[in-house]
Amino acid sequence: MKLQKIQLFFSTNMLRIKSFNNLTGVDFSQDMLDLIPTETYHTVDLIDLNEPLKYKDNTFDALLCVGAFTYGHVKAHALNEFIRIIKNQGLICFTINEGIYKEYEFDKKIDELTTNSKWEIIEFSKSTYIVNKNIEAWLCIARKI
Repeated sequence: MKLQKIQLFFSTNMLRIKSFNNLTGVDFSQDMLDLIPTETYHTVDLIDLNEPLKYKDNTFDALLCVGAFTYGHVKAHALNEFIRIIKNQGLICFTINEGIYKEYEFDKKIDELTTNSKWEIIEFSKSTYIVNKNIEAWLCIARKI
């Protein structure tokens, strides 16, 4: 099933309105985690997305990853872990800085996951990323098969 258009709301308040209440926030920096208001997430975890994730297989209904796939940060192999921890038919939404898309081989990883029927791409398009620097990102929304 293809969706014509998906609007993403990255606000935790909007997610709660849509009945998503058990939210887990992760970051590589404890300083960033310390800035999160206590009512925002059910759980916050200090995690390096380049390493195997501590979560069990098929744990989450959806995953949003914004700002991690950029220069010197998380590499394309992290998408394997995203697939592993998402429930079947769950959504995986992420952005990739346009400058690293080919350099860090996200193009190949996305093709591999699609070819191997690990997910179905619902939307893949360019979007605004860093407005004041005129940098765009690839926006990917996929459903685990």
